[in-house]
Amino acid sequence: MQMATLTRSITIHAPVSTVFDIALDIGRLWNAEDVALAAVDIKPGGVGTSARLYSHLLGFHIEGGLEYTEVVPQERIVAQVHFFAEKPTWTFTFSEADGDTTVTAVGEWVVKVAVVARPIEGVMVREHESFLEGILEHLKSQAEAQVAA
Repeated sequence: MQMATLTRSITIHAPVSTVFDIALDIGRLWNAEDVALAAVDIKPGGVGTSARLYSHLLGFHIEGGLEYTEVVPQERIVAQVHFFAEKPTWTFTFSEADGDTTVTAVGEWVVKVAVVARPIEGVMVREHESFLEGILEHLKSQAEAQVAA
């Protein structure tokens, strides 16, 4: 069994409480180009918050589920995505320093088909780089606009 990982961090000029509250809202965090959410179900405390996720991968329309499986207030959100061929886990961690917040996002894919695992893992990581950078930039712009308001 092989694993592929994608990691990105961003510094946001807003307190961790503001950034975390935005990220806890699945519809605000998972706001990305070529991604649509439906059937959003927000749960108190975050665990169990879920949505249907629609996107494209390698030119194919895909749909699946997205669920927050772990929430540690002001520190971490773990989200599990379920698609037919991939089930990445996304972990978002939040740390505050001097009034700013650093958000680090890690996506992990496990590919169980040994013969094709390495090529598929590389494709999964490459296909998600701009997606991850986009949602982090959008999180930054939302949080900084909220603080400035």
